[in-house]
Amino acid sequence: MSVARPTMPLHLSSVKAEEAAELITQFKEWFGRNENRDLVKSSAQRTRAFLLEYDHTPTLQGGIGDAEPWVKLEDVPLPRLQETEDEIRLDLRLSGLRVKTFCAGACRMIGILNETNALPKFANSYNDASTNLAEWFLHERLMRSYLKSKASGENPDTIGSAKLSDLLGLYMYEQGAQQGAVRAKIVQMVSVGLWDADPPVGAREWKIRAGPVATEFHLEVFVSVVEHFKQYLRGSQEPSKEEDNGLSSNTR
Repeated sequence: MSVARPTMPLHLSSVKAEEAAELITQFKEWFGRNENRDLVKSSAQRTRAFLLEYDHTPTLQGGIGDAEPWVKLEDVPLPRLQETEDEIRLDLRLSGLRVKTFCAGACRMIGILNETNALPKFANSYNDASTNLAEWFLHERLMRSYLKSKASGENPDTIGSAKLSDLLGLYMYEQGAQQGAVRAKIVQMVSVGLWDADPPVGAREWKIRAGPVATEFHLEVFVSVVEHFKQYLRGSQEPSKEEDNGLSSNTR
């Protein structure tokens, strides 16, 4: 039986616990459809090509955006970085590259999924809010747990890498604060496929793990894109004519 495309509520902050659990169930079923799994895979390929092209910055909704490289470090495009062997400076450059690869790349991938109707309706309105620094911090944690479970022979789809209470500090809420806003955040992140979650049963908390978009993005986009651009971090790359407008043609 086909699964109807779910819809995000217009006022996510007003979602109560039971409605949140129902939305999560709908989103999981939606991303579990074979055709949507295929669209997630194809969107990863398109996202990787977009990032390697290095000639546009995605919009807040994940569109192609302005004709500017999506990452600059020390205020210049990567091919124009100053030459250095300073390991501390190189570490900061790598950190900046990783953050921007996630933020720009995940944003673009979610936008592509929206273009192909592979997201729940209206989920893309939360695109920018789902691909910021706090989400990057948790993304790393969830991916570490995902890969650890796979290496241990466990099913990564059944683990719980984080709990709702873990999010309170991340989003600067005090312990014991009202959990509605954080619960809404879980619904938001599951709707764009970056998180997966199991609603609480009895006194048990929400269990949060890397979602299908997050794992496909990290394995098929993030790793290869960061590896490709690491060659520029030491600087001294003499830009060619193609690099004057972006990056060299070997990335196209």
